[in-house]
Order: sequence, then C-alpha cells, then structure tokens
Amino acid sequence: MNKIAELKGDLATKQQVLNDKKIEVRAFVDDADKTTDEVKAGMSDIKDKEAEIEKLKEEIAVLEQAAGLETTEEDADEKETEQRADDPDNVEEPSDDELGADEDTDTETRNGEGIMKVNVVDAKNTTEQAFETFLKTGEKRDVTGLALSDGAVIIPETILPAEHEENQFPRLGQLIRNVTVKTTTGKLPVFDNTKDTLKAHTEYSATAVNKASTITPVKWDLQTYTGAYVFSQELISDSAYDWQGELQGQLIELRDNTDDGLIMTALTTGITPVVSEDFVADLKTALNVNLKPADKKKASIVLSQSAYNALDQIKDDMGRPMLQPSIASATGELVLGKQVIVVEDTLFPKAKEGDINAIVAPLKKAVINFKLAEITGQFQDTHDIWYKQLGIFLRENVVQARKDVIINIKGSQEAVNASAGSNTTDGDTAK
Repeated sequence: MNKIAELKGDLATKQQVLNDKKIEVRAFVDDADKTTDEVKAGMSDIKDKEAEIEKLKEEIAVLEQAAGLETTEEDADEKETEQRADDPDNVEEPSDDELGADEDTDTETRNGEGIMKVNVVDAKNTTEQAFETFLKTGEKRDVTGLALSDGAVIIPETILPAEHEENQFPRLGQLIRNVTVKTTTGKLPVFDNTKDTLKAHTEYSATAVNKASTITPVKWDLQTYTGAYVFSQELISDSAYDWQGELQGQLIELRDNTDDGLIMTALTTGITPVVSEDFVADLKTALNVNLKPADKKKASIVLSQSAYNALDQIKDDMGRPMLQPSIASATGELVLGKQVIVVEDTLFPKAKEGDINAIVAPLKKAVINFKLAEITGQFQDTHDIWYKQLGIFLRENVVQARKDVIINIKGSQEAVNASAGSNTTDGDTAK
C-alpha cells in the first residue's frame, strides 16, 4: 500500500506540472515574442508529460489489481462500458434526438437490419486535441471562474533594481585643465616665448640688454552655481528604494551638464568660424598651419555628431575610413591622427540638429576651469513640513585661456562632399 500511495503522490505532482505547462504554453498564443517553434516545443513537452502520467496510471492499476483491491463503482461502470463495446449484439440504438443532434459529425454503418447512425467523437473534444486546436486557431472558450484580477491583492509585486541610461557623449570636464584656487578672483600669468637673440660682444664692451618676454595674465572671477532636489518624508518612509543615493547621482549629472555647456561656450566665444568649402582640408590646415608643432601634437578634434557621421562616410585615397579606432585615445577613435571627441549637435552655441561643426585645439591649453569649492549636502527642514533636500554648490569659473590656439570650423554637406573627392591621406593616419 505504501508503494501505491507513493505512486499516487507522484501522479498528483506530475498532473499538476502538466496543468502548469499547459497554462504556460497556452499563454504563448497571445505573446508576440513567442515563435511557432517555441509553441511546438511546448506541445512536445506536454505530450511527454502525458505519456509519463499514463505510464504511472498503468503501474498503479497493476499494483491495485495485485493487492486485490475492491473495484470501485466508477471502475465497474467503466468495465461494463468496455464489455458492451466488445459485444456486437449489445449495441443500443440512438434516440431520435441523438440522431438529429449533430448530423455533420455522424457516420452511417449497415448491420443487416437497416441503416444505423452512430455518433463519432469530434477530434476537438478530446483534452489534448482541443488544446492543440486552441493553440493553432486561437479558439476562445467561455470559462467562468476566478481571474487574475480577483487575486491581484495577494499576488506579490517585485521591483527589480533600477537601471540608469548611460550618458552617450564624453564629458568635456575630464578633457580640459582643472586648477584649484583659494580666492574669488585671481590671475594665472603666462610667459610668451621670446624671439630675441644674443648679441655679438666685443672685449670690454657693455653687454646688450635683451627684451623681456611678454606676460599674459589669465584672469578668473568665480561664479556660483547651485542645484537641489527635494523629497518628502513620506517617500522615504513608504519606499524601500535608496532615493537619497539616486538623487546624489543626479546632482553629479547636473554638474557635468553645466560644465559641458560652459566649456563649449569657452571654446567658441569670440572665435570667428572658418566657413569650410573642403571640410577635411580645413581640418588639416588648422592642424598644420594654425597650430604650432607642439600645440598640434597635443590637439584634439571636437566634432558635432553630424560632423562625425559625415567624416565616417569618407575614405582616404588608400580606401581606409577617415575615422580610425585607437586604444590609446581616451575616446577610442582618431581622425587625421588626432583624438576625436563627439558632442551633441546642439551643444555648439546656436546650432541645430544636423549642423556640421568642429573645433581643433589643445584643450588643456585652450580652456581652464578655476574651481574653489564643490559641496554636496543634505538639508532638513524644521519638521513642520517634513521633507529633505539634497543640494550641490559650485564655485568655479571656466575661462578661455588661449584664444589663439582654438580653431572653429563650420562645415556643410557640400564641404564634406568636396573632401570625399580630394586626397584625404594624412601622414599621422599611417602610424
């Protein structure tokens, strides 16, 4: 008896697994992401599970028969039905109502005494075939019972860890020079190169006095920038999410967005754009003529996204793309041998989507961010309103330090097309 009980327990478990699998596969029909192959695989799995259940039922029946268990009333009725089906003389004629119930599914047979109609089981009425038909045709059946909405109040809700969209462009604050200062105003003296030379000297004559180098001061005057997020005590009490950590991260994003705008303003203010007729040629001129060799070596090329796309369509006279990958570059790509920095089209002042703009400059020399303080903190009210505030306080001044090393190029699709038809090979790209 223990063996029979064990098998029956196993049978119940497998039956439940089968039912769950049918529900799962049935849901595939309304799921746009599920393919026909997944439905077929589910049906195959269902048939395997049904075969296992039938095998278990046969084992239980054999054990019960061996144990001499009494036949139940249901089993006796089933056995009597099977005996009647095996006895050809014991066939009941269907009533008139049964004959006319569904003539489309009846077949005719002759038994020597006349024509008798025998009902044939519709293939769609068996459990397995009806389920398969539903999967193929999407047939709907009216079922009355508890629905998902009825049990919604006790169905647990899971909130997965939050995901954050990655900033798509390099942060310019990491590419310029940052200087920490201790006063609100000040200046950074820059000595220019002297072009003077030594003079010829004769014995016992006076030594000629050389002209001192020009000193250009880079002045700063700190500005204050602030921002804050406010969140209620109710939000903190009723939510398990770390809202404070979330908002602290967004404060840093506010700072980076502010720096990007200030740096781009410093790179363009007072710089007359070169209206390009050959975009690549003008980039080369900026590097080879407008910048001295030492500045050229440290120069980077800032491109609007549309300018980047336009350059990426061009190949040099050796069939290589203008944009070359580089693991040595902080941004991962080079053009004309220089680091490429891609920014949004609209980050350029007064620019719109689709505009082709570029800046060529040694960024750490061209722009300096003088910074005195950066404070982030939490402020709490006096408990009459009940809220908290996270804020950021910046004291900084982003300054255009060297106007003479910044070249701003304004391009067009025609200028890019002109580049595509010219020799675009540069010595630096062959490295």
